[in-house]
Amino acid sequence: MININNKRFNKKDIIEWAVFLIVLLTVWSHVNVVVSNSMYPIMERGDFVIVENANWEFNPNNVQVGDIVVYKAHWPKYKENYMDYMVKINNKTLIVFSGNKVEPVIHRVIEKVKINNSNYIITKGDNNPTYDPELISTNQIKQRVVTINGKPLVIPHVGYISILLKEYVWLVILLIVLWYVYDYLKKGKKEKEDLSKK
Repeated sequence: MININNKRFNKKDIIEWAVFLIVLLTVWSHVNVVVSNSMYPIMERGDFVIVENANWEFNPNNVQVGDIVVYKAHWPKYKENYMDYMVKINNKTLIVFSGNKVEPVIHRVIEKVKINNSNYIITKGDNNPTYDPELISTNQIKQRVVTINGKPLVIPHVGYISILLKEYVWLVILLIVLWYVYDYLKKGKKEKEDLSKK
């Protein structure tokens, strides 16, 4: 048995927690939250999508036109990144960025191109009027949405919990502080009651 702050943990408890954490991390690494309606109607804001991870479960160089990928996009934070140059491919003007300020974007591959022996993709949200402005290196692809018969695996609306936690982090912190204060006061009251009974 292991004692931590006068609490006893046996090997079974530790193994159960370890298994729980491994399962949780494995499941969490295979879902992604949709944060906009750019892929409507197949995905909506607040949906969970089931994904497979790049370089572990698939090779990003093997994505196909029509696949839905999650990639690290520079263009949502273009003011915080560097625009290296612009290229024109099949009447599409695209920007090649560098920098570390990225956001995950879930969009469909609409074209694959090879430039100087390097693979790139062009993406577009199904509900967006035009393609994404960034020429995306396959190194930026982090996940691919799992599909069955061409339809993505989506768990509707469950992702709103994650979105709300991110958008209202101050509220979550406040609730945690209140919970600790309540717990502290409750323990103090119980200790006084225990002392008065003696």
